[in-house]
Amino acid sequence: MKASFVGSLAIPVVATAILAALVQLVVVILVPVVAERDAFARLKPLGEPNVTVLLPRASPTERLAPYADPVLAVSFCRFDLAAGPIRITAPEGRAFASLSMHTQAGQPFYALTDRAATQGVIEAVLATPEDIRALEAQDNEEDPSHDLRVTAPDREGFVMFRVFSEEPSLYARAEEQAKHLSCKAEPIPR
Repeated sequence: MKASFVGSLAIPVVATAILAALVQLVVVILVPVVAERDAFARLKPLGEPNVTVLLPRASPTERLAPYADPVLAVSFCRFDLAAGPIRITAPEGRAFASLSMHTQAGQPFYALTDRAATQGVIEAVLATPEDIRALEAQDNEEDPSHDLRVTAPDREGFVMFRVFSEEPSLYARAEEQAKHLSCKAEPIPR
């Protein structure tokens, strides 16, 4: 009798567990799609495309982004590649700095640390696939370009620059470095 009782409960329990897992999966997939205040929506009113904006320092009570770290000075610039590629430059950090490129949905698609810096500058050219092909067509085989060219999956998005402050007293220096993020339009010569 016990075996038949357990057997009769097993099917509804397993079905409920499968249904719960499917609901969880659907919710996890749909939340980023239906979210109204994603990263791009929060950053868009703070600055025009290709303009560097220094974000306020995170504190226990005030944060623009979830999980913001108060030891990181952060700046960003929105990009719109409709007019052509942009050249992104940022200074090498004292202790650590990182540059990340994100889609309009907030998904990171490329990142660099200050280990990739050349002569104290982290640099990349961000462009659409069509613009990358146009740039490559203009390359000279005798003197090839040394630019790091990054293909953006979307025309719009944003670039984040984070600079680590080793000590609270050095935060102002990190903030000063974060201000030097540059996102400048670089039209393709035709």
